[in-house]
Amino acid sequence: MTLMECLIAMMVLAISAAIMASTVQAGLAAQEDALAITLAGTAAESRVSDYLARTYGSIAAVDVTEPAGTMTSASGDTFSGSYASLGRRTVVTSANLTVPDFPGLLVAGYLIDVTVFDHWNGEERQLVSLQRFRPRTIEEAGVTP
Repeated sequence: MTLMECLIAMMVLAISAAIMASTVQAGLAAQEDALAITLAGTAAESRVSDYLARTYGSIAAVDVTEPAGTMTSASGDTFSGSYASLGRRTVVTSANLTVPDFPGLLVAGYLIDVTVFDHWNGEERQLVSLQRFRPRTIEEAGVTP
């Protein structure tokens, strides 16, 4: 091989190595994002299921934000260190749900909206948002069908 061929081969090798390194780095970043979204989904579902399990009378309208690292479970336990970079916002409002197939039928209840976020490059980034409606049942309303 001539000197020119060796230089060209080294340049191709260097470019290939740089492309492979950036591909691996992008894959690792995607893996970290996927883990954060999975943990955020678990944290959001935990809060929603807590509200859905409560009796209707024990639910109250709230707007609570748990900063990163302070999320707690329904029993008051702090989430593990894996959740330390995540924060959670819970908004519960009294609402009426319109039933699409029955015009004029309104169901009273609470709208539960839970958003889990982290901070990325200095800005808040929403990872997961869950919204559920908790209706007031006939039994809870004290109405006889």
